[in-house]
Amino acid sequence: MKKILLITTIILSAIAVTVGTTILATDDYQGTENCQGCHSGVKGSFPGYAKWAETLHNKIHELPTTTNMVGDYTQTLNYGASYTNASASFRVEGGKWYVVLTPATGQPVEYEVVYTYGIGWKQRYLVKIEDSYYMTPVQWNLVGYKDYSSGTWVAYNPGNWFNADGSLKAINNAFRMKSWDRNCAGCHVVPGFKDNTVELKVTGTDTSWVYHWGNNSSHTSITVGCESCHGHPVAAMGSGHVNNLKNLSYDRKLEVCGQCHTRGTSNKGTFEYPYDENTGKTYPVGNNLMDYYIIKAGLWPDTETSRQHHQQWVDWKLAKHYNAQYNITCVTCHDPHQNTANRHQLKEDFRTVTDGVGCLKCHSNKAEVVNNINTHTKHPQSASICISCHMPKTATSGKGYDISGHSFKVVSPEKTILYKGVTTPAKGMPNSCALSCHRNGKGTFGTGPDFGITDATLGDWTEATDQQLADTLYKYYQMMFPTTDVNMEFGIAQSNSLEQNYPNPFNNSTNVRFEVARAGKIKLAVYTISGELVNILTNQYYDKGVYSLQWDGSAVSGLYLTSGTYMLTYSHNDRRITSIMMMIAR
Repeated sequence: MKKILLITTIILSAIAVTVGTTILATDDYQGTENCQGCHSGVKGSFPGYAKWAETLHNKIHELPTTTNMVGDYTQTLNYGASYTNASASFRVEGGKWYVVLTPATGQPVEYEVVYTYGIGWKQRYLVKIEDSYYMTPVQWNLVGYKDYSSGTWVAYNPGNWFNADGSLKAINNAFRMKSWDRNCAGCHVVPGFKDNTVELKVTGTDTSWVYHWGNNSSHTSITVGCESCHGHPVAAMGSGHVNNLKNLSYDRKLEVCGQCHTRGTSNKGTFEYPYDENTGKTYPVGNNLMDYYIIKAGLWPDTETSRQHHQQWVDWKLAKHYNAQYNITCVTCHDPHQNTANRHQLKEDFRTVTDGVGCLKCHSNKAEVVNNINTHTKHPQSASICISCHMPKTATSGKGYDISGHSFKVVSPEKTILYKGVTTPAKGMPNSCALSCHRNGKGTFGTGPDFGITDATLGDWTEATDQQLADTLYKYYQMMFPTTDVNMEFGIAQSNSLEQNYPNPFNNSTNVRFEVARAGKIKLAVYTISGELVNILTNQYYDKGVYSLQWDGSAVSGLYLTSGTYMLTYSHNDRRITSIMMMIAR
């Protein structure tokens, strides 16, 4: 006979009077429904409450309906030999959904789904036991981002619910340590109180945590809502009732998103979200996040590439974009208030190399093409997607490698070779080339040649096939991206000029020295004697000075040019100034 746990107010009222319970504060957050009245329409850059309500931030938790329950609830998930074939399934009755946990022996137990969790990449399910919420050990992985046509059931932390022999775990203090209130709520809802929004409940020897969210834990505020980002209402409704985020310092702006898009614990390690355990204070937007939080990022062996999801803030602080002078923040690329025509609420199409769009709004020189080869990527223009190299999908959320990194660092194939003997915290190290395009000829961003090497195991980068592929990729990588830089030399520039290269003729490499008397964009381009453009050595802004670079005699593809005579031209602000003749003797 199935044991049905019906969580109602009757059960809650029957719980024994607790001792040692935290006294709750009264200065509560008002909840998203209280913002709707004044912000239902367009106001400045805010498109209106209705458009915001369609975003994934608002839909992070929802009451279950036939519309937002997106899994196939006729299927059963078996946990396999690790849990002696215990399983999970669903029962639907009277417009309600129940998760049924069937142990290896004994009677099944079922819990009513009270809230969904997620609807973008995956979906999990919240149930209520006593006063706290728990994530059931099932997860529906969508076939693609916001693609509800099909999906797959996968296990989600079954060890929280089942013992190794397949029996169900007791509802005790160890079980309660895994509650949603203790480990998840702080990043997933509008907080309830400035002080002591996490209630510690002690009943005899039983200890649990209850998180209170906005507007008396209303259904509409179990969401990442207005006050999650704009802060607690510090005055009556009207001008200045929340933080003016534009006036925050650069780091404080980033922490508005960083409070949740990171991984770690509260400042004493109890909760998996920002919280000052010394004072019981909820993190308030505008304060230093590090007073409330300890970073514990999940990284690959190079200790800088994200392996786990929700670490965009950690990534960003490693990026060259992380600079107060640039003032590039999360909202530079993403629209937090509405869905857009692009995935992830992006303001631009970042999968294009169209000048003036996406990355090329700022990096227009990266769109240059020589013989259909992009001068920056060294690949065909059609395959030159900035994020393929600079934002590889190294992290996992719903399924393997579905989250892009935000450090914008290219992960070289050399790292796969360097970390081939590492088995913890992960097996080896992926790389941008394999992940995005070249793994089995079909990576996460497109297609590419597989070099005849097939790799069967997605999560293991120590296999011989991974090493063979990395070795091949690194050979091409070294040809395409030599480690030579433009160096500034001593001396005073007398004119915008180009000196004769030395040595000339040359075999392996030659030195090119040029002067910039008037600051501007300098372009050094290599042509065949018949006028065919074969490479661009530099094309960027230079201050006044004397500079030099080494050229190895390669084409834009990274492959070496044949012996012959070539012309190097010097242009200032797109106006050709001078040129020299160079000879390659292989």
